[in-house]
This record gives sequence, structure tokens and C-alpha cells, in this order.
Amino acid sequence: MIKRILSVLAGLVAGFITISIGDGITQHLYPANGLNYQDKEALKNFITQLPNSCFAIMLSYWCLSSFIGGMVAGKVNPKSWLHSSLLTGLLLLAASIGNMVMIPYHPNWMMVSCIIFYIPLAYLGGKLANQ
Repeated sequence: MIKRILSVLAGLVAGFITISIGDGITQHLYPANGLNYQDKEALKNFITQLPNSCFAIMLSYWCLSSFIGGMVAGKVNPKSWLHSSLLTGLLLLAASIGNMVMIPYHPNWMMVSCIIFYIPLAYLGGKLANQ
């Protein structure tokens, strides 16, 4: 049980590191110069004016975070890799849904894609880590 918890925590850390790196790259490519993130109207205007390519990049590293998180969780807990990887993917999905609820200006296709891809990618990561 402890190993499963630690594996999921390790997977979450790996996933959040992936997201942090991706966020840094995206912010470099699409800077929010002087944006006040507390001003909801300014935030909405900024996000809704971003090109779809920005959201595609975001979706790519969000999905990559689930894959890497599942892989790390599966590697840490090979005897129960399936449960660890899927739980990691589920928790990362919950975090992405939380992000999209708190910042509700993401395109619908991005939200649907997250729901479709997060769990299978975590599974795939865990499976590849244990072959």
C-alpha cells in the first residue's frame, strides 16, 4: 500500500514537472506581458486571442504529463503498475479539469481531448515502463 501511494506521488511529481516545463515554453512563445492574472476580463481577453497552436502545444505537454506520470508510477511500483499508473492519470486529469474550471476560457476541443486522452496515456506509460 505504501509503495502504491509513493508511486502515485512520484508519478504526480513527474507529471507536474512536465507541465511546469511546458508552461515555461508556452509562456516564452506566447508571452503575457504585464497581464494581471487577477483581472478576469483581461485574462479572458488574453486567452481567447491565443491561436489554436498555443492550445495544441498545451494539450501536447498536458498529455505528455499523463504519459510520463503513468510511466514513473508504473516503474516505481511494477507489481501493481496498472493501479498506480491509472490513479496517477486520473489525478492529473482531475488537476487539468480543475485548471479548466478555474480558467474557463480554454477551447472545448481541448477539454474534450484531455478527458479522452489522459487515462489511456497514463496506462500506456505504465505499460511501457513494465515491458
